[in-house]
This record gives sequence, C-alpha cells and structure tokens, in this order.
Amino acid sequence: MTDDNLTFFEKRLQSELEDIERRIKELNIEKEALARQLSKARAEREGLQFSTRKNSMNRVLAENSVMKSLREKKDAVSTAALYRNARLTHYDLKENTFRTYLNRMKDKGLIKPSRRFRAHWVLPDNTKGK
Repeated sequence: MTDDNLTFFEKRLQSELEDIERRIKELNIEKEALARQLSKARAEREGLQFSTRKNSMNRVLAENSVMKSLREKKDAVSTAALYRNARLTHYDLKENTFRTYLNRMKDKGLIKPSRRFRAHWVLPDNTKGK
C-alpha cells in the first residue's frame, strides 16, 4: 500500500468520523427537544402548565412523584427508589437536587424519615389517607 492510498484512506475515515459526530449532535438536539415536550405534556397533565419557572415545574413534578410512590407503597421507601421514580418525570434530575427536594418536603411536613430504615421515607400519620 502506498502513502497516497494510506492518506486517502485516512482522509476517508476522518470524514466518516466527522459525519458520525454531526449525526450524534443532531440526535442529541432532537432528544433534548423531545424531552422538553414530554416535560410539558406531564406538566399539563398535572395541571402545572401555568408555572412560571421551569425549576418550579420540575420540583412539583418530582414532589408529586414522591407523594404518589409513598401513598402506593404504604411503607418506607428508599431514597434511591424515590429518585428513580422522580427521574421518570424529569429525565435529567440530579441526585443532589432531588435530595434538596426531599429536605424541603420534610421541612414542610409532607414526608418524614423512617424510624426503622436509614435513607427511607414515609408519610406522616396525618397525610396517609389523603
């Protein structure tokens, strides 16, 4: 194989790699657009379409997910399980942000830490039937 053929081959491979990178970028843009549309649809379903701040909408969706999970389980639910469920409402929710949401909910009296299990949450006695 001559140097000319190798140079042509290298240029061809480089061109194909650049094309793949371009397509990946386009797909990521499309993915983000679809995720935004999904968030809007969920917000509309939850009655949050008039929320003025995106962060408020995401927080309320995550809080609703936590409350729903705790009501359905009727027992202590781990932070990890609650986080997994909340990520279904907001795909790029960060774990630290979610923990902040949990602390806010605890401060409001919406949830409380489990006495039996570490890093588990339960509903306070006065909200179990709601």
